[in-house]
Amino acid sequence: MVRSSVVSEFKIFDSSWYLCDSFFTAFVEIHCKTQNIGQYEQESRLDCVIHYSERDVVDVEDPEIMVVIWRKEEVEEPILKYNHGKLTSLPGYSFAEPSWNNKNVNVSLLIHKTAVKDEGVYTCFVFTNSGFNSNQTRLNVTAKYGVPTIQPQPQDIDLDTDGSLTCKSTGYPKGRLSWFDKDIKPWLDQPEVKVLKTENGLFLLSSTLKIQGGSAFSQYTCKVFNARGDEEVEKSFNSAGSSQSEAFVKIHCKTQNIGQYEQESRLDCVIHYLEEVEDPEILVVIWSREGVEEPILKYENGKLTSLPGYLFAEPSWNNKNVNVSLLIHKTAVKDEGVYTCYVFTNSGYNTNHTRLNVTGEL
Repeated sequence: MVRSSVVSEFKIFDSSWYLCDSFFTAFVEIHCKTQNIGQYEQESRLDCVIHYSERDVVDVEDPEIMVVIWRKEEVEEPILKYNHGKLTSLPGYSFAEPSWNNKNVNVSLLIHKTAVKDEGVYTCFVFTNSGFNSNQTRLNVTAKYGVPTIQPQPQDIDLDTDGSLTCKSTGYPKGRLSWFDKDIKPWLDQPEVKVLKTENGLFLLSSTLKIQGGSAFSQYTCKVFNARGDEEVEKSFNSAGSSQSEAFVKIHCKTQNIGQYEQESRLDCVIHYLEEVEDPEILVVIWSREGVEEPILKYENGKLTSLPGYLFAEPSWNNKNVNVSLLIHKTAVKDEGVYTCYVFTNSGYNTNHTRLNVTGEL
């Protein structure tokens, strides 16, 4: 057992002491906080306090701590050891009480500059002149993610150029990156997030968003979410020439639509070009609905996909047809909500929203 090995290491008790383990541990308890949160590169404190039993206080006139040992899982040697007046510790560790002595029941541990490697389970062993005991506590380390960087490729990327944006941020524990468009709507096809572990144990998150020339947004936002799923920081990138491209294309949608339960519903949206284009062509149309992760309809460079029950309202729609209205075949209550239509053409892009309210007997 760990306790027996520690006792034999310091040879402070004869065999009768630890053969009567339960007798002597009954006189001494160590109360430790079970979970602790430590901030990266800040001080962390693991609180542990000795409690003597009432009987012990009566029987022992002058309770005295002879040995305190702090150990961490997977670290062979003690990180802090007090043994009959001699105190030793690994660099960066000390008693939390600045003037600790062997009458002080507060045996809390202080970690001076918390690193990721400090995360884990710690055990505190205490040996007194009236008994011994041990207890465990855990330290979880967090490092707030920094404001991400966004690197464009090429450097002078604009709305007419194929390219990419790479977002990077570092922190701990492992979080995630997500891309959002100019309306702060989640990007429909989120790129893979690559995760690298740095030398100091932090996680470097990286996500590269591919951009197709002629179908770009004016603004892209990369948001960083921590391990709990909470948003921490964000960074936006504005494309060159963005306002001009948006100005060339508008989408006119009916703001409110009423759909009858189990009947067809139509959400009308029509593209309007604001200047004459010699050969206007629609490159991408995406219909999305709030609360649904994947697109409910997507046309991209000749390929059309959709979820069951959704299609273009125009039966023979093609990429010259400015009527990009959506048809819902058999309207259900779940179809109620806000829809967004994204359109990318060879002369610009834009988005608009429309809402469907469902009525009828259920």
